Amino acid sequence: MEKISFKDGVSETLLINLYFRSLENKLPKPLLKDEFSGAVVDKIDYDFSKFDSSDMSRIGVIIRAKYFDDEIIEFAKNKERIVVVQVGAGFDTRPLRLEHACPNAVFYDLDLPDVIKFRDELVPKAKQNFSLACSMLETAWMDELVGKYPQTPFIFVLEGVPMYFEESEMKGFFLNLAKRFKGEVALDLLNIWCCKMMAKNHTKHDTLKYIKDAKTKFGIDDPRDIERWDDEGRIKYLKTGIMMDMYLNRWPFKARLMRFIPILKRSCTMSVYGLNLAQ
Repeated sequence: MEKISFKDGVSETLLINLYFRSLENKLPKPLLKDEFSGAVVDKIDYDFSKFDSSDMSRIGVIIRAKYFDDEIIEFAKNKERIVVVQVGAGFDTRPLRLEHACPNAVFYDLDLPDVIKFRDELVPKAKQNFSLACSMLETAWMDELVGKYPQTPFIFVLEGVPMYFEESEMKGFFLNLAKRFKGEVALDLLNIWCCKMMAKNHTKHDTLKYIKDAKTKFGIDDPRDIERWDDEGRIKYLKTGIMMDMYLNRWPFKARLMRFIPILKRSCTMSVYGLNLAQ
């Protein structure tokens, strides 16, 4: 087993997602089938058991992952080829999960160099699967990809990522994509209330309390505000999925009660945006 450590707490959150996917796959009827994450968990020397009582985050992670998998599968339909970029890929096994459902997809896993180092050692690669060791806020990787696939539609997935960046950083990221790519961006968003509460009560969160320096920074109440970041109309809001409205039988009772309070119901959502769809 390999003992791993990261330079910042945000990167460590990837272990939460990995573990919850491995647990889900052990269920008789998993919502998300992931036969790969368990093998990765078994290679890592880490106390995953501290997350075992995190029932709210556990189902949220699974619903979010399935939503993005389904969006990629839909995006891939009727296209000769697509490029899928996992931004903040962590140890996500999505390329392995989807390579048969999306044989026309090329997958890129982008994360910080220390994360990619461990990812390349621990997570097997799909047939068309490459790594990008850099910050999402850089633009050299964007120029590299658009140069390599100038006519190919892209879908960028930010899973468990946006909340840890400042709004100005997310805006700059979106605008840099809009300057270069045609396709979609799929990401999860906290509302402003949830972002503030998680930042203020970090030590009480069911998973983040175990991780230092993973403080939330970005929340947004109206997902259409991201569309308004671009004066040139290149970013188009497409849809939002409300996490707590999905797979109600899988949520604990307290979550089903929370759905009746709008600000709680919409605390965590997944949204999809188009890039240069009119072109």
